[in-house]
Parts: sequence; structure tokens; C-alpha cells
Amino acid sequence: MPTITTRHGLLHYLIAGHGAPFVLLHGNTYSAATQVRLAQRFADQFTVYSFDLLGHGGSARPPDLFTPRYFQLQGEAIADALAGLFHAPVPVFGMSAGGISALNAVCIRPDLIAALILDGVFARVTAATYQAHRHATASMSPSWHRYMASQHGADWWPILNAGVESVIEQLAAQEALVTPCLDQIKVPTIIFHGGKDPFVPDEQARAVAVGIRGARIVYEPEAGHLIAWRNPDAFRARVGRFLAEHGLIEPAG
Repeated sequence: MPTITTRHGLLHYLIAGHGAPFVLLHGNTYSAATQVRLAQRFADQFTVYSFDLLGHGGSARPPDLFTPRYFQLQGEAIADALAGLFHAPVPVFGMSAGGISALNAVCIRPDLIAALILDGVFARVTAATYQAHRHATASMSPSWHRYMASQHGADWWPILNAGVESVIEQLAAQEALVTPCLDQIKVPTIIFHGGKDPFVPDEQARAVAVGIRGARIVYEPEAGHLIAWRNPDAFRARVGRFLAEHGLIEPAG
């Protein structure tokens, strides 16, 4: 189980593939292990580093994690992990909370991020996001709870699940901005957003896209949360064109 030390404790990660490094960040309550199939999509061109966010999988569980500083702490840990593992900028693909964590990390170490690939991200936490979290939590089946317990530990999983919901509730009450430096981001950025995403209202996805100079948004009006899983082949092709355009991979022949 490889780990890297950060200011908030160890981050666990998995590695797949060969080639230049590529970082993958999962969403809330998931883990690096749940993203193995997704990592494999990029493993023919990259060495994919899939991190467990703080509080998830095998990573550290800081006592102040489930507070309004949640995304800031995640970003700090990711920034430290990038600094500990890499000596040149790498593409970072973040899904949902992983994408927001990446947007916090780039504020700290913009020199270590070559490009941002974001799927299902918002600028502020709204009541709509909190209601979607509550619905998702209430709708979890017993088999899903067992699966998540296998990812995070039977004792820790209920704490993580409740903690994440509490964080979103706290941030929604403040309509808190969780993307603190959008106007300072200069790396190539592509944002995927579904028009039927209950977690991310359209205006919040657009706020991220408008806030980052030159950012590109890929909008699918009929898609829900996380386009990466909707059409895997089309998603990989779109990301590949974006990375090739910015010289991060060879163009497809």
C-alpha cells in the first residue's frame, strides 16, 4: 500500500500503467480502489496515480476534517503529495469532490499541475447540493453500504458518510465558496458538466468555467453527475484530444 506524507497525514494511492504521471482523484465517499476501471482507461498512455482523499480508503483521518475547511485540507494534502512524488507538472483529473480538491491544490502548487480535467464541480455549495447529498445518502442500498464499508472499514464508514453530509450542510448554510483562486489559475482546464446533475446546478458549473481564463466546458444536457461514467469511450477520446492539444500526449494517429 504506497503512501506519501502530507501536512495532514499519509495519503494512500494506487498505481496503474506506464508512462508519464497522471493523477486521478475520486469523489466523496469513494476511494482509489473504486476507480480502478477508470484508471485503466488512461493506463496505456500514463502511469496513473489514484489517491484516496483524506478520510477515505487508506488515507489519514485528521480530526478537523469534517469542518468548513474540508476542501482546503484536501487541497493542501494533494498539493503536498504532488510535491513529494513529482518534479514536473502533471495532469490532474478530479471527479466531484476530487475536482474541487484539485482546484484547491492548484492554488498552492500551480507549478506541479500541467492541466485540470474536472467532472461535476461547483464553485459554491448550495442548498441544491445539500439536498442531493441527503437524497443520495437516504437512497443507499444495504449492499452499497456493505461495499463502502469494505472500502473504508466497517467502523469508519458510518462516520465518513455522516461527516461528508455534515460538511456539505455546513457549507450550504454559508453558500460557501470552495474554489478560492479561480482567477489565478493559468493551466489548461476542461470541465465536464451534465444538465441533469442534481449536485451541481448549471450556474455553479458555469461559474467555475467563467472564473478560469480559457477554461473549456463540455456540456451534456441529458447527463447527470459525473460524465466520465456515462460514455467511457467518448470521454476518454475527448480528454485525449484536450491533452494532445496542449502537448501532454501525442495526437492520435
